Order: sequence, then C-alpha cells, then structure tokens
Amino acid sequence: MGGILWTSMAVTRVNHWRLYGFGYTFLFCIALLSKVLASNVALHKASLGDSIWAILFGCMARNTLGFFYPTSALPPWLKVSQQTELYIATSLVLLCIDISVLRPLAPRALFVSWLDTPTLFMVVAMVGWRWLNIDRQTAIIMSGATFICGSSAAIALGASMGVPYKTEMPIAIISIFTIPSIIALPSIAKQLNLSATVSGAWFGGCVDSTGAVIASASIYGEKEAINTAAVVKMVQNVLIGPISVIVAWAWTHYELQSAYKEEQANRRNAREEEAREEDVSADTQTRAKTRPRERVHVLLWKRFPKFVLGFIITAVLFNTVLSTDPTTRQLVNDFCFYVSEWFSTLSFVSIGLGLQFNDMKQNMSHLGKLCTLYLTAQLIDIAVTGGLAYTAFTYL
Repeated sequence: MGGILWTSMAVTRVNHWRLYGFGYTFLFCIALLSKVLASNVALHKASLGDSIWAILFGCMARNTLGFFYPTSALPPWLKVSQQTELYIATSLVLLCIDISVLRPLAPRALFVSWLDTPTLFMVVAMVGWRWLNIDRQTAIIMSGATFICGSSAAIALGASMGVPYKTEMPIAIISIFTIPSIIALPSIAKQLNLSATVSGAWFGGCVDSTGAVIASASIYGEKEAINTAAVVKMVQNVLIGPISVIVAWAWTHYELQSAYKEEQANRRNAREEEAREEDVSADTQTRAKTRPRERVHVLLWKRFPKFVLGFIITAVLFNTVLSTDPTTRQLVNDFCFYVSEWFSTLSFVSIGLGLQFNDMKQNMSHLGKLCTLYLTAQLIDIAVTGGLAYTAFTYL
C-alpha cells in the first residue's frame, strides 16, 4: 500500500517525495496502534473507534514535534505524507457499491437518506454563516459532514471549494461527538420499541460515518438492523458525488462573480484616481484596468472532485466485470472495505497532524460556534431521519 503511494508521489513529482517513505511509516505505525486499541474489547464496547485514537495520536505527535522544530510547520518528511485528501478519496473509491445488495431496500433507503439530506444541508449551512457568523466554506463543510457522511463529505466539500485545510476542525468535532450518538441511539430505539429495520434505517441515516453506523447497529444487536443500516448508509454515501460536483460548480461561479465585482470596483477606483491625479503614468493605468481571470471551465475542473470518477468506475466494474458468484463478490467487497478502512484511518492521522493546541486556544470562540452548529444540526438530523425511517419501514 505504501509502495503504491510512494510511486504515485514520484510520478507526480510532489515536493520532497523522496522522504515520503519515512513519513508514511510514521503514519502507518500510528494507524496500526489506533486499530489495535480500537479492537480492544473494553474500548470497543465504549465505542472508541480507530478514528478517535488516530486523531488523538496525530494531534499529540504534531504538538510534541513543536518542541523539536522551531517553526509551526511540519518537517518536510512528515508534511509530504500528510495527504488527507488522497487517503480519503482512495477510501471512497474503494467503497464498492453492490447493486444486488442495494436493490431490495433501495426505494426505502432513498426515501430515508435522500429526501431530507440536501434540504437540511443547505438550511443548516445558511444558519452557520448568517446567524453564527461562521465563514461560508467552514459552515458548508460542517453541514455536509453532519448530514451526509462525516469526514468523507467534509474532505470532498473542502476540495470542491479549494480549502482542504478548513476540514480539520470540523472532522475532529464530528469524530468526538459521534461517540454519544453511537451509544445512545440503540438504547433510545429499544426504549421506543422500534423494529430492527426502522432502527437500522435510523442509524444509517443520522450517524456520521460507515464504521460508526455498523457499531451503533451492532450495539442494537440484530442482524437485520445491521444490514438495513449498512444499505441506508451506502445509499447516502452516493450523495457525496453529486453534492460535491454541485458545490464545486456553485462555488466556482460565486468566486468568479466576486472577482468580477472586485475588478469592477478596482476599475472605478482607478478612474477616480486618474481624475484626481492627471499625472498618473500610462503604465500604471494599464495595470489598474485589467486583471486576468481564469475561465469557468478551467477553474471548475480544478475544483471538480476527481474521486467521483473513480467511484463510478469502481462501481461499474464491480457490477459488470466481477463474477456473479455471491461468495466471490462478498470476498472482493470485504477486501476492498478492509483496505478502504485503512486509508480512512490514515486520513484521520493526517487530520490529527493538522491540529495545533495554540491555534485552538486562539480560536476558542470559533470552536464554540462550530460545536453549536454541529449539535444543532445533529439533533435536527436525528429527529427528521427518525421520522422518515419510521414512515419508510412501517408504511411503505
């Protein structure tokens, strides 16, 4: 796995690619330790998954290195291995969607996971930037991560808007606050006497990541709940692609319009200055008049989430080329999911490496706003998804 990544770094000539092996080994050791701890029986029962440990150890490593390196930046051998977007994109591409598994529950799963998600995503994002004064990009990332699928959606949306560095804090918040949901929702479902299918659909629609969904359904304790939760989550994961593309297109147009308005304002200011100062040189006038702007299709392609193409190709190959034998398909699916989870854990380590205690101390008020937005969004998601799950798996 590391050798393939190292080769890709060499081919694309990433800065300091020769040092990637050292950094990757460091990340892999942290990921391995995180998975070992997550597999501990007592910690597993407490729902302390590998994502929590990976972020925690990554954060500890980042702040410990601060004592040895005078600057706040990561050393080159570690910075080159902090490829959060690459790891999570690879993880998403390897999520093979098996149409034969989805088909029986697909209509109801679509009802639960697609009916409310786009609307709530837009509404909560607007609440974040208009009422809580969170910048637009971070509000969109936090809302998407809450309503779609946690860290995967956060990183995809961050890449779509060209701000992958703004995903670290939202992902850390989501990873921590997901733990109470994993534990509490199965208990609430039993208290309300919800059926296994309704409970599974509820978990699949409102718990953030695929691993957390399976953990929550496992605590509930019925195979039917686990299967339903997994299908609903898979259907919801498909939303990452179209929403990322739409956000990339919308944000590209927003940026170009903002740049155009700024350019017009600069031209007006230049003309006013020319009127006041007649001795302005011709060269200065020329520079003030125009500023090159990227074409829409060029900027959109830069922001386009390339993992969507890989996701589609993988799904097509899995459902057309692979043998129809159920055992073979299950083995391939399990292997892909296993590798996907490793890449996901590596991405959480990378996220932890981006968290600095000094930055968090200086931005406590921003951190509080993000927590408020997430908790509000999560409570809304739990209530609305619960109602949709009950309706879909009781009356449809």
